[in-house]
Amino acid sequence: MLPPIMDPFFYLLGKAVFVVAAGVLAAALVGAALIAYSFKTGHFFMARIMLISVSLLESLIKSIFRTFRADDAIVDDVGVKLRNYINAEKFEAVPMDERAIFIPQCLRSVDCPAKLTPEGLRCVNCGRCEVGPAKIFAEDLGYRFFLAPGSSVIKRMIKKYRPRAIVGVGCPMEIKEGLELCQGHDIPAIGVPLLTNGCVSTTLDWGRFYEVISDRRAAAPPREEEAEIGIFSRM
Repeated sequence: MLPPIMDPFFYLLGKAVFVVAAGVLAAALVGAALIAYSFKTGHFFMARIMLISVSLLESLIKSIFRTFRADDAIVDDVGVKLRNYINAEKFEAVPMDERAIFIPQCLRSVDCPAKLTPEGLRCVNCGRCEVGPAKIFAEDLGYRFFLAPGSSVIKRMIKKYRPRAIVGVGCPMEIKEGLELCQGHDIPAIGVPLLTNGCVSTTLDWGRFYEVISDRRAAAPPREEEAEIGIFSRM
């Protein structure tokens, strides 16, 4: 038995734990509501607060979505678009010749003759897929272009070339991890999601890809509370 003098301490401790738990739950509910609002309306509201919620309370927010029988993939989808929106201004301030593009190897043709090198697959522009023309277009703008077979190549190329901005293509989970990696290196990045996922013969909205790397968007970004998610959504 603990001495009675400890009772007030444990009472205050229990009360503090309850208050903290209630605060975390309330923050997660607000974050879930903001994400649902953004997904439904196509607008961001309190974007940076949403980003903090997604970053710190992702698992809890996804649990809230599942509790209400909503697809928790919405959290990842909105999270990518949210990071794109927040990163856009800094991204566009970086000259194109100081940017890099990382394309997943699953976009290439199943008959691709590209050879693996220390810097990823070396596209020879054989005309069997859209990767070759995209590489030529991007490099003409000044980008470094990498056809990456895995995350190890991406990390190695970031360390070697130190790009100041990055465009990453991939499935939602890969983009999410890539944007977090870039954030850790203080590199503004834009993610362009694949239209179909998988290990081979995936598809991409190439028109959207070209828009992103060409900086074709409104010259003055809208106010945060009025920013449309559609700016970075698949077209």
